[in-house]
Amino acid sequence: MTAPSGSLTSLTTCDRAIPPRPTKGTRWGGRAEGTPNKVNQSIREAFQMAFEQVGGVEYLVRLAQEDPKTFVPLLLKTLPPEPKVPQENGLNIRIDLT
Repeated sequence: MTAPSGSLTSLTTCDRAIPPRPTKGTRWGGRAEGTPNKVNQSIREAFQMAFEQVGGVEYLVRLAQEDPKTFVPLLLKTLPPEPKVPQENGLNIRIDLT
């Protein structure tokens, strides 16, 4: 018995190229690497506008003077993470950013 032309069996025997199976670590689909996330971009723009409306740099200076407990954690979030320096010969190397 042969399957009708619209059945699933006829789809598996057609001449379409079947893409290879992805190997582990291969990305398939999604945004191209380096393409900015539209939602994150919108949030950044909203914060930039809010920052400008409350006074910009002058606001941050005032915040640092009047409420350092709020300012310091914000400042720490903007600094790069502490670099990991390998210890050699038992020497302890510390980099102070202050």
